[in-house]
Amino acid sequence: MSRTQRIADRFPSFYKVWDSRSRIFKVVSATAKRLDEADRDLVAILRSHWLDTAFGGDLDKLGAVFNIRRKMDEPDSRYRDRLKRAIVEFKGGGTVSAVLTSLRMALGVPEDAPINLVENPPIEASKTLRVRTGDSWVMSSDSVLDAVPSLTVSVETRDAEITNPTIANLDADEKITFNGIIKSGEELRIEDGKITLNGVDVTDRLSTTKVPTLLRKVSKWSYTELVEEVIGRFDVATFDKSVFAIGIPTVKLVLKWTAYQPATFEVQIPAGLLSGRSDLSILQEVVDSIKAAGVKAMVKVI
Repeated sequence: MSRTQRIADRFPSFYKVWDSRSRIFKVVSATAKRLDEADRDLVAILRSHWLDTAFGGDLDKLGAVFNIRRKMDEPDSRYRDRLKRAIVEFKGGGTVSAVLTSLRMALGVPEDAPINLVENPPIEASKTLRVRTGDSWVMSSDSVLDAVPSLTVSVETRDAEITNPTIANLDADEKITFNGIIKSGEELRIEDGKITLNGVDVTDRLSTTKVPTLLRKVSKWSYTELVEEVIGRFDVATFDKSVFAIGIPTVKLVLKWTAYQPATFEVQIPAGLLSGRSDLSILQEVVDSIKAAGVKAMVKVI
C-alpha cells in the first residue's frame, strides 16, 4: 500500500479523499511524495555509511578513515574488498600482522606476498672525535644492543707523534693500548680483530685485540698517552722534567659500528609489487597510520 493511500485511509469518507480528482487528494498525494523522497534520502545516507552498499565518492570517504586510497581506475568491487580486509585487521593496530596485512591490502596483493618486516633495522653508525691526552667524553651505541666498534687513530698535529695511546671505557673498565709510536700521517686501524699501522700488521704491539665495548647506555670514555705522565701540574711538576700542555698533539679517533635502531621497524617490499611512485607514498601513509605512537617506520623497496 502506498503512503498516499495510507494517509487517505485516515480521513473520513465524506472528505472525498478517495477521489483522485479532488483537491484534498492532490494535497495528500503531494505530501506523501515528499515524505517518500525524504525516506529515500535517509536510506541513501545510511547506505553511504555501510561498506557493502556505499559506492563512488562515498566509498572513497570510508577508505580515507583508514588511509587507504583507491588505486588508479580501481573499480568499487575491488576497492571494497580491500577496505573490508583492512577494517578486520585494523583492530590489531600496531602489531606485525596488522602492518603486513594492511600493506598487502593497500597493494592489492595476495596474503602470501613476500613483504618482510624487520624490527630494529641495522644502520652503520660512526663518531669522530678530536682529543688530546687526558680528555674524556660520553657516548652510547644509539642501539638496542651493546656494540664493539672498529677504531682508527691518527695524529692531526703536523710533525708530531704520540706514544703508547690508550682509549678506555671507564664505566665498562675496558681499555686498549698501542705500545709504540704513531707519527703524523700514520694511521692505526683496529677492525675485525685485525690491527694494522699504515697497512702493516702490529697485533703483537697491542694490549688486546678488542676495542672497548660501546654500551647501550651512556658511558664515559677517555684518551691518554705516555706524555700524560710528564705534563706539568701545580705543586707536582719537577723542574726541567715536565712539558707544557700547549705542545700536546691533537689526535683524531674514528669509531664505527653497527647500530640496531631503537623503536624502529623497516618494511621491505619487492619492487615488482609496486606499480609506481604513488604506491610508495601511499604505503608510507598506511604504515604511519597503523604503527604505534613514538615508533619510527620506514618503507624500503628491495
